[in-house]
This record gives sequence, C-alpha cells and structure tokens, in this order.
Amino acid sequence: MNSAYKIAVFYYTQTGQLRRILENLLQPLTEEGCVIVWKIIEPEPPFPFPWTKESFYQAFPESRLGIPCPVKPIDFSDIQDANLVVIGYQPWFLSPSIPVSSFLQSEQTAAYLKDKKVLTVAGTRNMWVTSHDVIEEYFKKAGAHRVGNIVLEDKHNNYISVLTIFRWLIGGIKEKTKYLPEAGVSETDMAGVARLAPEVLMSLKTNDFSSLQERIVAKGGTVFHSYLYQTEKVGHRMFGVFARWIVKKGAFNDPARWGRLKCFSLYLMFVIFVVSPIGTVFLYLLYPLRHKALSRARKNYIYLSN
Repeated sequence: MNSAYKIAVFYYTQTGQLRRILENLLQPLTEEGCVIVWKIIEPEPPFPFPWTKESFYQAFPESRLGIPCPVKPIDFSDIQDANLVVIGYQPWFLSPSIPVSSFLQSEQTAAYLKDKKVLTVAGTRNMWVTSHDVIEEYFKKAGAHRVGNIVLEDKHNNYISVLTIFRWLIGGIKEKTKYLPEAGVSETDMAGVARLAPEVLMSLKTNDFSSLQERIVAKGGTVFHSYLYQTEKVGHRMFGVFARWIVKKGAFNDPARWGRLKCFSLYLMFVIFVVSPIGTVFLYLLYPLRHKALSRARKNYIYLSN
C-alpha cells in the first residue's frame, strides 16, 4: 500500500464536470492507498449557473485581466506534507477562471505552493494555451514546479462546440438535442482519464517526475492544436484591449459598462463565425513558413520545456 503518498487537490467547478474528471483520474490512486485531500475553491458570492447573458459577459474583463474576487479561506494545515498538488481549472475567456486566478494570487496560496510539485488538470472547450501561460506565471512567482499538465477537451467541431457551450452555460442544457450534440467533455474521455493514474503513481513511487509529462503525452493526455494556436494568441491580446477599455467604465457588475460589454459580445461572435474561418484558411496556407515556430510552440506547451 502507498498510504505515505498524499495528494492535495484544489479545484473550482460550476457544473461538476471538472470534479468528475478529477475523481476519475484519482480513483485508481485512492485504490492504491494514496490519501486524497480535496480543497474546493469557493468564491464569495458564488458565480451563477446557469449564467444569464449579462452575468456571463460581466465576468469577461476580470477573467482576462486577472482581477481577483473574494474567495473563502482554505485550510492548508492538513496538506503541508503533500507529495503532489493537483490544481483543476477551466479557462474563462482564454484565461484561468476568476476563482482559480484569485486563489493562485493569494499570498497564502503562494506560500503553500513554494517548492511544491504541481500537476494541472484542465477541462476546456479546446483553447488552453494562454490560460497555461497565465498559470505558469503564478507558479513562477510562488516558486512552484509544474510537473505535468493534463487537458480534457470538447472534441466536437470548433463551431459546434461554441453553440453547445453557450447552450449549456446560459441555457443550462448539456444534453444532446435534435440539432446539437451533448456539450462539454465526453463521458468516454472523462472515464478514460483514469489511464493516466499509473503514470502519476509511478512518479510518486520513485519521487521522479521528470518524465511524467512525456508519459502523459504518450497516452494522449495533452494535445496541442497548431491550427488554433495563433488564433488563440491573437484573441488573447485583443481580449486584453477590450477588457481594459471596459473596466474604465466601471468595476465588476457595474451596469454602466454593459454597453461596452455588448460591443465585446458582438465582436466575439463576429470573430468566431466570420474572422476565424478565414483566418484558419490563411494560416493553413502559411503553415510551411510557420512549421518551425509551431514545432517549438508544441514542444513548449506539450512537454513543458519553456
């Protein structure tokens, strides 16, 4: 038995999907005798679910700019001796969700994470690299060491998944309907994440995490989409421009900024359904010229070599 191995798990979820992903990943480790200590990140007040259209877009500027919200205190006393820290998160508007960003910016969190080995687990639509960058900066400031990154995605067509995620987040409908598939990460993929547990256990047993990410990648635990990479990077920059413009009009939930948020919502739909398809074709044509740069980016994000 491996009762000496303790894993501290921090996560925030509105829908419960991320909790299920983490449970499936960690259940085999529990069966092997590892001690899993769950720590829920709880914003005060909680964010709504399902969202209204207005509340959904109100969260945009703070998500993109990393403006924290109040989070309930977390007791770190029982996990000081954790052999591994797991942080589960979702991207909001190409950035870590406000609760997770707020948690990572906390002085208490930074003090706890110093010198800790951290495995990140993302449940996402299909874009995660800019959130990865933001979280990596928090880890660097705290002195934490990311030893692995697992990403579970909605594998439907990019434009279909936009429709299903909006239907889920704002309409509260996750299930398959007449014209659209079920939203989110598939049941098969959520169950399949358990295949990565032996790799985590191997690293715990040997206290050697140097090859963990390579083994995660070999089992399909993280995939880099070169056709989305540049689109996401440009989108993240443009989101920053809009977010800074919006917060000049007011703070979180200020009705005075709703007009600017409406402008952003129109921009977002235009980019997704008009600009993005054209851009994808353009980037495909330029792929031979960008092959080396994309290969370097893939290495950085897939193998954590940056």
